[in-house]
Amino acid sequence: MSNLAGLARMTRLEAIPLWLFELLTVVAFNAAALGGLVGTHHLGHRLGYYELVDNETVGWIFSAILVIYAIAIGLIAVATWTNATAASSVASQEASQITVLYRSLMGYPQPLQNESKDLLTRYLKSIIEEAWPAQQRGEVTEAGIASLLELGRRIISFQPATDGQCVVHGEVMRALNTFVEFRRRRIEAASFGVPAGLWAVVLLGAAISIFTSYVFKIESLMVHGLLTAMLTSMIALLVSFIAATDHPYRGANAIEPVAYRIVLHDVMEYE
Repeated sequence: MSNLAGLARMTRLEAIPLWLFELLTVVAFNAAALGGLVGTHHLGHRLGYYELVDNETVGWIFSAILVIYAIAIGLIAVATWTNATAASSVASQEASQITVLYRSLMGYPQPLQNESKDLLTRYLKSIIEEAWPAQQRGEVTEAGIASLLELGRRIISFQPATDGQCVVHGEVMRALNTFVEFRRRRIEAASFGVPAGLWAVVLLGAAISIFTSYVFKIESLMVHGLLTAMLTSMIALLVSFIAATDHPYRGANAIEPVAYRIVLHDVMEYE
């Protein structure tokens, strides 16, 4: 019930499928752009503004604006995609390190071995069942931290009795520290987002680029509208791409805990 209640609190934009979000973005941008074009076209002809327009001069200015905007939005898109792939990678690395730690614990004597494995399994289940749904809602949760702290306490308090146990204990400590580091990176990646200032650049740049296309003197409103719609659709797709990759762990299109499920199913449950 808690998961369902949490999902219900997600914003409508985060809850819809990616293809529908992109379609709605293109439709919304084109509706605004074409509405603005029609109004500007009629007002420009009524005031005689288009009689003063030199398409060649406007073209140079329009090209400069588009180049600047293309560079800006391209860099932002690359940055969000890089963060999304890094977020996916760090989740996979955390899951892989859990596997390494789980295997290393096999060198511990009983009952410490089984107790430590049980704590690690409980942590993994809490990530899949609690932490991941919370991340999809945009929340940072402490799910699994109790099991992790208890596991760390038991490992640190273990006193090796033989040279072989000393080697195993050293490997376990290294695996634990690396695992905790990847967990920290995942939590940091979950809170990353494009700053409001950059979103202002994206949206204001889109508005300026589209508005500049209105200035061209084209007698046929239909042709002018078609050209404006093509430009607007391209910009809308880039904006929707940035929005979709902005928070890689959030919403219906978020990264799934596939790596964690693989570890739980293939390593722990079928040991």
